[in-house]
Amino acid sequence: MLLCISGCTIFTEKNSSAYLSTQLLPSGKIKGYYDVSGKILFKNPDGKHNGELLMQISRKSEMRLRIYAPIVGSLIYELRAGSGKFLVLNYQDENYVMEENKIEVRKTWLGMDLSLDEIRWLIIGRLPEKFQSWKLKKIPTGELQLTKNVNKIRIRYNSEGYIESMSKSVDGLLEYKAKIAQYQKEQELNFPKKIQIEDSTGNNMWVIIIKELHAISGSMDKLEFDPPAYLQPL
Repeated sequence: MLLCISGCTIFTEKNSSAYLSTQLLPSGKIKGYYDVSGKILFKNPDGKHNGELLMQISRKSEMRLRIYAPIVGSLIYELRAGSGKFLVLNYQDENYVMEENKIEVRKTWLGMDLSLDEIRWLIIGRLPEKFQSWKLKKIPTGELQLTKNVNKIRIRYNSEGYIESMSKSVDGLLEYKAKIAQYQKEQELNFPKKIQIEDSTGNNMWVIIIKELHAISGSMDKLEFDPPAYLQPL
């Protein structure tokens, strides 16, 4: 089963944003959380799976993702991720997995180390105004490079200043690559229409088609990590 959720990184170290170009950053701060609806296709060596998705993702390293069966509309998977752990609920097979949200777990379930922060950047097509822990600079290729320990992320922007492609390498080896070919606009908010994320081998891939994205003020409902009693641990 490919369904896994991102890791969540809490930034604690402060770093100067002197490298940042104002042309590469959105105006205004990202507040509250985002409601996202659309479709998802995920592929692993065992096959392809698809469904309708509803997602809530916050700026505080929290995410809830529900995937529904096409046409029938029944809930088949639910994913809840926080800074310390993630929970995968498989309603179809009546089981669940709850683990610490760490690199090894993400690689096992997703096939790549894709953090919640990185998913959020791709979902909204831009970076937050302020960064901590990551070192940022613009490199000769025109891309923005983010570096933290052995992790390196490169981001290329389109002509309007939104993310066009993003890749992550760990210890110099490619971890994944993502691309956003087209953006759409609703009520003055630009957001991606299609996001494709693929691991270095090409064996694991997510394709997310976004139909609607709404910025919501306030906080998400608190994530609960107690699985239903009728589901059994996998």
